[in-house]
Amino acid sequence: MTNQSNTLAFYNSNAHSFIEQTVDVNMRLLYQPFVDNLPVRSKSNQNILDLGCGSGRDSMYFTNLGFNVTAVDSSSALIDLAKAAAQKGMDYQDTIEWHCATFQDFIQKNWQRQFTAIWACASLLHVPYKDLPELMDALLCMLTDDGVFYASFKYGDNEHVKDNRFFCDMNEKRWEAMKQKTNHEFKDDIWLTDDQRVDRDEKWFNIMIKQ
Repeated sequence: MTNQSNTLAFYNSNAHSFIEQTVDVNMRLLYQPFVDNLPVRSKSNQNILDLGCGSGRDSMYFTNLGFNVTAVDSSSALIDLAKAAAQKGMDYQDTIEWHCATFQDFIQKNWQRQFTAIWACASLLHVPYKDLPELMDALLCMLTDDGVFYASFKYGDNEHVKDNRFFCDMNEKRWEAMKQKTNHEFKDDIWLTDDQRVDRDEKWFNIMIKQ
């Protein structure tokens, strides 16, 4: 199996435990700068793409604020569990559109200029570094002209496999080099945060892009 298929197999096999570990993590310190940078539009005219939605935690948060959300994950097991959890709250089910798709499937969708924001929290870190520029270009094409893009990676300077999952780490140098390989010009802010999960001592590399 390839690194990508091993990673997907991990999430399909460990969906319940992964959700238990992540669904209640306090994300307020990341939500706030993301929401603050959204275009000046009514919430009903904001379409947020939650790329790698996992437990559905973030999709439900943004929906609860009044935004329209499209939630995508390559793990069918995670999508099924997240969708079931969201539908227990009737307010959510009409405003989250769920899709099970790999990154390869995803970039084939005709979603150009469809989203005012993309939220890629701890999801692009499963993509090989050499493939990130092409994927980033495809994603940026899905943003409106005033759109915002958030992504986060584990802080580091290499690629590795842990628990059968492939990880691409990111730091300042790697990010600057990757930017030079994209076909888009954009403004970006980067900053580090601590992992909010219990018993985790890791740093995260956060990126906020405005077109």
